[in-house]
Amino acid sequence: MAEEPTSDEQEALGDETPAFNRFKIAVSKDQMEVIMYPLIGITDGGLTSLEEVLDACHRENIKVDINEKLVEKQILIANPVEIAIGKGIKPEDGKDGYLEFKVDMSAKPQFIPKDDNSVDYKSSMQVTLVNIGDILADVIPPTEGEDGMDVRGSPIKAKAGEKAKYFVGEGVEEKNGQLIVTAAGTPSIQDDLIMVHRNYVLQGDVDLSTGNINFPGTVIIHGNVTDGFEVTAEEHVVVNGLISGAKIKAKGYVKCAGGIQGKGKAEITAGSFVAATFVSAATIIAEGDIVITKDILHSNVSCLGELRLGGSIIGGVATAFKGVECGELGSESGVKTTVNIRTHYRQEKARALANSVMTEVTTIFEKYVIWNKAKSLNEAEEKELMQAITKLQDLITKRQMYDSRVAKYDAMVFENKTAKVKLLGTLEADVSVASPYSKYTSASPIHGPLTISENNFAAKMAVAKGG
Repeated sequence: MAEEPTSDEQEALGDETPAFNRFKIAVSKDQMEVIMYPLIGITDGGLTSLEEVLDACHRENIKVDINEKLVEKQILIANPVEIAIGKGIKPEDGKDGYLEFKVDMSAKPQFIPKDDNSVDYKSSMQVTLVNIGDILADVIPPTEGEDGMDVRGSPIKAKAGEKAKYFVGEGVEEKNGQLIVTAAGTPSIQDDLIMVHRNYVLQGDVDLSTGNINFPGTVIIHGNVTDGFEVTAEEHVVVNGLISGAKIKAKGYVKCAGGIQGKGKAEITAGSFVAATFVSAATIIAEGDIVITKDILHSNVSCLGELRLGGSIIGGVATAFKGVECGELGSESGVKTTVNIRTHYRQEKARALANSVMTEVTTIFEKYVIWNKAKSLNEAEEKELMQAITKLQDLITKRQMYDSRVAKYDAMVFENKTAKVKLLGTLEADVSVASPYSKYTSASPIHGPLTISENNFAAKMAVAKGG
């Protein structure tokens, strides 16, 4: 059966006017179309009927269906155009294989409610842990695809999909099309490497009996981390006791069931989230969220995610790029409390580094002015000048790098227009809520629930009743 012309083809036909047109056919370079084109100004020869066109296609060994109605239209219209009267079948490439994960590989903390929808903040913060025999993922194989055919009937091979790209690391084996856990721990995927990290488990305290801990995986401490000690982990740190005046650094998350009694000395740094029962007189920096069950007191906390807590923020500075959710802000005694939203804590650091580079550059230029005024330089001065020039080139490169970082953070801050403070309780007096563009300071207590956000058009903070 001949194909009906498409709407586009009908438009190309124009008005039907009896004519005596002559044509030739050709096959496109990719062998995927049979082209019928008019012979302009030719009065002899060429193809003048449907039968002649079909015979020419037969001689060209054309195997695909020819749109006969379209051919007849072209023969009759006053102004014929070049048009495809037959098409090959394009191949459909196969789909790539992939991994279908059965567990959450991000290990992000969540408050899991009980059956009655209440939340026990002491025990409901959960992260992904896997055991021997658990299935991490199904390995979905690639498909072969469907072959095509050109207008002469020659097959066009479809490109088969590629196998899923992954590497099996420690604690994981591949068996019967699945990735199976062979060692209990926390699952991880990084640069296509899938593994379950073995845990370093300490049953007691981190103290003089253990010394500092530096482990290339996950550290689980069932006791306390006592004053002056340090715990460093390439993955995560879990403390079931109290962190007291200690330093914790993890490339993954830090979770402390007993709370953080900082004593002005505790420093917690996490490449993911930080979760704890309470925080007092401590410094916390997290790439992800900070989740606190009760209060944050007189501390300096910063995160690039959300700051969520069930209690109050009293004193200190809390900086959360994506916003804050808490019970109350400040105290009845008027303790100065600052909350920053839409603020990237690395931005000021990048600016400081850029300014430090300019200080060094200025020092070099001051020396250069002295050297430039001298009639001649001795050998030592010439050597120092060459070293200064080399250092100046390095400093220029550094400045460009830091300026690039500042610009990137500026763009991130500008695009982050949804960060806000959600307050369930009271906004006490002398509490400041700020962003890079505006600031609001409460003069007297305001009872919640409240939402404090920035008006993006007026660049002003707005306080609204309700969550």
